[in-house]
Parts: sequence; structure tokens; C-alpha cells
Amino acid sequence: MELVIVGNGPGGVELAKRLAGEFDVTVVEKENIPHYSKPLLSHYIAGFIPEEKLFPYSREWYEERGINLLLGTEARLIDKSRKVLVTDKDEIPYDTLVIATGARAREPSIPGKEHILTLRTLNDAKLIKERLEEEGEITILGGGFISLELAGNLAKAGYTVRVIHRGKTLLGLDGDLSERIRVELEGAGVEFHLETNALWADEEGLKTDKGYIQGRLKVCAFGIVPNRELAVKSGIHAGRGILIDDRFRTSARDVYAIGDCAEHGGVVRGTAKAAVEQAKVLANLLRGADDRYDFSFRSAFFKFADFGVAIIGRTGSAGSWLDEDVKIFYEGERPVGVVVLGNTQKAFRIEKAIKEGLPID
Repeated sequence: MELVIVGNGPGGVELAKRLAGEFDVTVVEKENIPHYSKPLLSHYIAGFIPEEKLFPYSREWYEERGINLLLGTEARLIDKSRKVLVTDKDEIPYDTLVIATGARAREPSIPGKEHILTLRTLNDAKLIKERLEEEGEITILGGGFISLELAGNLAKAGYTVRVIHRGKTLLGLDGDLSERIRVELEGAGVEFHLETNALWADEEGLKTDKGYIQGRLKVCAFGIVPNRELAVKSGIHAGRGILIDDRFRTSARDVYAIGDCAEHGGVVRGTAKAAVEQAKVLANLLRGADDRYDFSFRSAFFKFADFGVAIIGRTGSAGSWLDEDVKIFYEGERPVGVVVLGNTQKAFRIEKAIKEGLPID
């Protein structure tokens, strides 16, 4: 069985790893380097880890498992009737094809955006690192996890860090939780400008609706855009991402999608953890085993400087503090979500309880 995976990110490499030996696996990747850890890019920029630590798998690792890795190869079209993937170099036949093309950084839409960098790839990280070492300071746009991880690590490394966010709270959390995270990061040296809109940028800084903020190095880190273009060109249904059902099937027969490029129930799960978990379930489904992925359940673990944050389940309802570090969210009497601050080891136990509908104490 010919399994072709487009994309060598966390979902693609996990799927290849699990099915190598059972399928003839080909991985098509447009970058020229093997899989690397994007969640560790901010650690690399901060100087906490060397570049080689970003790469968990060597080229030999792929070869030893019989995975045909095609680097520097761009997937251009899925010919559904002939069941071939057309690339810029060749045509690759498939029995099953999985799109795991991930996402790219959302770019700012303000005048002067050419003066603002984005962070998504190793090349992006190298450029930011080089500029940061020259400037010694950075302005980061965004209040999500990519922004806060970068801000926390760079402040911990001793750089001057400013975060500009148009919202009132961070990570889409309520005021209490957001304030705790902000105070922790301010303690690490991050300067916050909340409820502040960027209006335009120039080489020397950023004009906001609350004044001009000096700083030559500016990085936009406020979200992702799913890479759905291959699907759209191939006549596969897409919304914000590539539309999939409960079994990761797209609108095309024997074509699946996982990770940041996939959309289910109006939601794109933009974390490496979600992509890996989806790959594990899809691997079982492609083997013919019975398995399911709970698309409604969110589970994300972050570290901002040395401060851990776990966000589990649904956190949009009314919440109450279990103790000073754990906030539980309820629908009626039933706990449906939790945010754990600081020691996120507690979160694993609580996550299990929420999934199984058990009481939390």
C-alpha cells in the first residue's frame, strides 16, 4: 500500500513513524531540511539550545525505517481520478494520501508591514536571532501562545521585550487568569501594552493608538493561516482549513488531512500536540483498527519563561478556583475544563478526570 504524506511537520512525521514497515511511506516536504521542532524555535532564538537540538531525526533515521523522504519537493496538485500526487519534480502514485501541510504565520495588515518579521520556520528564527543579537530588544505583536513563549524565553535570556496586544486578556482566557500570567511574565521582564492597536510600522518602531513605540526589531506572532492551497487547487472542499470528518477524511476518496491545515466543526487546532495526537489516531484508522479523536476536547501545555500553563477542555463558561493555581470551568454541575498555572503536573490528573466525567478534588 502506497501511503503518501504531504508535509514533514509534527503530524506528518508521527504518522510516517507509526506506519513505516506496514505501508510504503513517502513523505513530500518543500523545505530542504528534515523534521525540526517548531515549539523549540523560541528556545533556539533565546540561545538556550543549539540549532542541532531542533532536529530529533536524522536523514539516516528516515532511511533505516524505509521512509522515502523527498525534501525540497513542492506538492502542486492531487489528481484524484488517477490517484497521483503531482509535484514540481515528478508524479507520485498513492493508495492513500494524507495532507499535513501545517500552517504559516499570519502577517500583519498594517502599512509598513515589511518592517515586521514573522516566526514560523527555522529560517525565520535564524533571521530573528541574528537581528536580536544586534538590537538587544524586541517588540512582539500578539497575545497568544506563540507570542508569550517567545516573550518569556527572550526576557529570561536578558533581552528587553515588549508585547503589544489589541485584546484586554491573554490566550483568550478570563481576566483573573490573564492577570496571573501577565504578572508572572512582567516579573520575568516582559513589558505589556494591552488594548493597544498597531497602526503602522517604520524601520525605527511602531505607531499605535496609544503612541509611538521605539524598536527596530518587530515580530508578528498573532496566529496562523492553514496551508489549504493544495486541497483547493485539487478541488477538495475547504473553509478556513481543509474540511475533514470525524475520521480525518476530506471530500476526496482516500485523501485525509491532519494538523494545522485541517478544519473540523469550524475549528483549526493549531498546536503540535494536537497534530501528533491526530496522527496517532489516523495511523490506527488506516491500519483498520477502531479509534477516534475527540475534536471537541482541547488540551495544551505551555511554558512562558519558567511559568507553566495548561489549558484543558472548554474554558468559556463560568469558572471557580479549586486552589490558588487551578481554575475549574463548569457546565451545570459538570466540570468541562480547567486551567492550571505553575505546576502543570497536576493537569494530567485533572485532564483524566474531566475526560472520564469524574469529580475533581
